[in-house]
Amino acid sequence: MTTAEEKMFQEARSAIDAGNRARGKDLLTRLLKQNQENPDYWLWMSAVVDSIKERRYCLNQTLKLDPQNKLARRGLIMLGDLPADESLAIPFEAQKRKWQLPPLGPVEKPPAKVPWLKVGISFVGLVVVIVLVVLAIRSNRLWLFRGRNLAAMGTAVPTPTYPASPTTTITLTPRIIEPTAPWNILQSTYTPTPIYVFTPHPIIEAFSIAMRNYQKDNWLEAIKYFNQAIQTQKDAPDLYYHLGEAYFQIGELSNALTAYEESIKIGPDFAPGYYGRAKINLLRRDTIDEAVEDLLTSVDLDPDYGEAYLALLQAYVKEGDIESAREYLEDVEILLPDTPLLDLAKGRIALSENEFNLAIDYTEKALEKDLTLLSAYKFLGEIFQASGNPRASLDPLLIYTRYNTSFDPEAEILLSTAYAANNNFEEAIKLLDSILERDPTYYEGFTQRGVIYTTMEEYQKAFEDYARAFKLAPKSFNACITLSEANFPLKKPGNAYQKASECQKLAENDNELAHMYFVRAIALEELKNDVAKRDWERMLELDPEAILPEWKATAEFYLNQYYTATPTPSETPSPTPNTRTVLPTTKTPTNTQTVKPTITATITATATITPTK
Repeated sequence: MTTAEEKMFQEARSAIDAGNRARGKDLLTRLLKQNQENPDYWLWMSAVVDSIKERRYCLNQTLKLDPQNKLARRGLIMLGDLPADESLAIPFEAQKRKWQLPPLGPVEKPPAKVPWLKVGISFVGLVVVIVLVVLAIRSNRLWLFRGRNLAAMGTAVPTPTYPASPTTTITLTPRIIEPTAPWNILQSTYTPTPIYVFTPHPIIEAFSIAMRNYQKDNWLEAIKYFNQAIQTQKDAPDLYYHLGEAYFQIGELSNALTAYEESIKIGPDFAPGYYGRAKINLLRRDTIDEAVEDLLTSVDLDPDYGEAYLALLQAYVKEGDIESAREYLEDVEILLPDTPLLDLAKGRIALSENEFNLAIDYTEKALEKDLTLLSAYKFLGEIFQASGNPRASLDPLLIYTRYNTSFDPEAEILLSTAYAANNNFEEAIKLLDSILERDPTYYEGFTQRGVIYTTMEEYQKAFEDYARAFKLAPKSFNACITLSEANFPLKKPGNAYQKASECQKLAENDNELAHMYFVRAIALEELKNDVAKRDWERMLELDPEAILPEWKATAEFYLNQYYTATPTPSETPSPTPNTRTVLPTTKTPTNTQTVKPTITATITATATITPTK
């Protein structure tokens, strides 16, 4: 057990002891995602689950991992699943409370007084009650008994039966009905992930044990036996590929990447090795090109590799190449015609074109085919956030992250956004801390934490996280421009201008170039530098579709307000460059516009700047 696990487990126990079951359950769920082989986790989970069925499952898991666990056996005995065992009974002496009365001194008792009046009234009242009860029992005409069938003593009365309640259906509205626990309906999904096996390795016992654990999602045990199998046969690329898959599932991406690359090195014609490496590169926006290259190699080596086509489609959607995505959609329809993942792929294309209702329709079709398809719930969260309703994304994302057993930082980034949208900043920061603890090189995690800190108005912390993100991704325009904008809340427009200028060489399209000119011009306006006019004009010369409406409106405001000469009857307009007249600081322009620098990807506005002249 790692130090981080021990700390989290202790925190879970403390929360349960303090009566905070929800917090304890959340922490134990995270621990079980990382390690399902610890009986203590299952034992404590049995104390916070909501149903007897779940408690029974947890106790059985505890006993499976630790057959001598007395607490688990005692719990199952109390549930009636195991026969009574006198050796597990708690001794009577241990059950007795150890308390005694404090010593009492002599007390003088006053002479007893009998309240005769109260005794008489009570007696009369008692007689009246007895008479009424007797009358009620002997009568069948009182309102209390109308319509009732009297049953003779000792006659069995059949228990009434009720019609079965309708099965809960998923309604694709912002309120999502959560499926049952993972050890119930999600224990066996209808669309399991296929296992790509290069060779069965029948003579290696460790490989067979590893694959059994792999199929049960026992990743740590699978890693252990895959490593043993590799010692026996070091030239089998599929062994390294499966080892990489197990590492990938628990979030050890560096180890997974090493295993995938070893698989490629040993078997250059082994398609899954390239697919595995592409999955890691798909997690980062700055390595999508490498992911596409690996996936193209994978499908060239194995034209029937449906999962690789799905990943390739997703990569093209992320790049914004919808035309290429549609081409590979046809391959998926041929290779995997019945999979609900095909519906999600169509939904991703619809989402990329801002067809939010159509994306939800495709997600609904996927869930009709497989209610337990966790990726559909993640996709719902993406749809809600992309459509400007991040508050509604919390429920489906909680379903996905709570029951997903593999490491998925992208989903946790989405969940942190949902927490923040619901004003639960503590959980958002805690989640991002956990992501970055497992993968300190995940620059998008630092960027997202910076966004949350900005929302919380902790601008210095936000700036530090943006700086770390840019250090990890020095070629990323988004990371660069975000760091530039982070200087505005710190009242450092000069630093914002300098950093925005550095971002210019990283811009790859007109949209990014327009963003750079916008930020730089805003910084110059804050510095009251008329060179801003040049950047406003350069931005407006770019492709109009690359310029956001708020950027255009802001540029036109400044150009009309400060850089257009206004001649008077006694003056002739001078051909020399316009000189801006600075208005008194106590006044603002009549049509002052709030400027919100927009940050692409997962970033929201990081500063609100009201230009004052």
